[in-house]
Amino acid sequence: MTTPEGSSMYSARASIVATIESELGGVVASAVDAIRDAIPVYRTLRGAQLADVEAIAYWSFRRLMTLWAGGDRTIDERDHSRFRAIGAARAADGRPLADVLRAYRVASSVFVRYVNTEYLDLLEPQDITELSLGVLDAIDAISEEIIDAYVLAREQLTSNRGQSHAALLDDLLAARHNSPGALADRTRELDLELPGHPMLLVVQSTDPSRRLADDTVESLVLAMGLVPPDRTTSPAQRTHLCTRREHRAIALLPGSIARADVELVCGEMLLRGCVVEGSPLAGISRAWRLASEALDSAPEHAFDNRALLDHGDAQLLALLTARPTADTSEVVRTVLGPLTEPAHEHILQGLSAFIATGTATAAARRLHVHPQTLRYRLRRARELTGRDPRSAWHRLALDTAIALRQLG
Repeated sequence: MTTPEGSSMYSARASIVATIESELGGVVASAVDAIRDAIPVYRTLRGAQLADVEAIAYWSFRRLMTLWAGGDRTIDERDHSRFRAIGAARAADGRPLADVLRAYRVASSVFVRYVNTEYLDLLEPQDITELSLGVLDAIDAISEEIIDAYVLAREQLTSNRGQSHAALLDDLLAARHNSPGALADRTRELDLELPGHPMLLVVQSTDPSRRLADDTVESLVLAMGLVPPDRTTSPAQRTHLCTRREHRAIALLPGSIARADVELVCGEMLLRGCVVEGSPLAGISRAWRLASEALDSAPEHAFDNRALLDHGDAQLLALLTARPTADTSEVVRTVLGPLTEPAHEHILQGLSAFIATGTATAAARRLHVHPQTLRYRLRRARELTGRDPRSAWHRLALDTAIALRQLG
């Protein structure tokens, strides 16, 4: 039976919990920020995955407050089921188990510090003690259930070779393979011969309401003459990886696949995307973020007459959206390409004059050349860069890169 003193103590806790409830949004935001600061893999989360972390924090804090306010540290079966589901989900998305468990510890410490800082003068020592013990009990229960569910789910995933390949790509995208030796061991175990500098392809449907399914990914890979994820093949044939993230498909493609062929396949399948070439395999996570953020921010007219953005488009969009990773020298290099070479300086001058004046005739007058000469230079610029200055998007990209080169 609860004593009068105990009843009063729990009443005080309940009053504080009611106040915290109205402030919980800020506490959750602080906890998520702390998790992302402390655990590198969480810094790459975006969209639905980040919202999932916030939702779990909300639920965990509310459940902890309910137990603490009532003087009860019992974790019931519904809690256990929720933790098991979280463990299985984290195994499926490839997040390391140690990082998942550490995220709960970091979030819990943020919550306890918040209560101590804001409400210490309203609480008794026993209140803080029971809150701390409740957190420890919860973390113990969380660890047991998440570890069991995570290990079981990973075993099931790795029993399927195609899923194992997708899990490797998930790890690469999350920068969990920074050691060339560890990566070489993993690819050897999975009978893979991946290129050192693969082509990264990120695609989504042209219809925002349509999510990509596994059969769409399989059709995409087949159309490019490659082996689909779940089909058996010899090591010499498996030179690519593919996976899905929310509404997008991601593929690492070998150098034998021509960019033009990828563009054609994506167009026929009503897909649009971004392709980034030249990134080393161990550093593919940066290319993934660059391509994904480009698709998030690209205007509709950037896809006029084409299905794929390229590395230059992605670099330009990083600059236009003020991404921390924006690099002006990369915009110049990836947009202008060969035009930065001394041998093509006259072509770059012709292109610059055309963009500045708006017509080949006016540009020719500015440079004191024949209009036909200027048109030839524009044709060569299109061939060397893959960009037509008559297109609004390409003109913006070229003009920006030229201006940055001049400023540099």
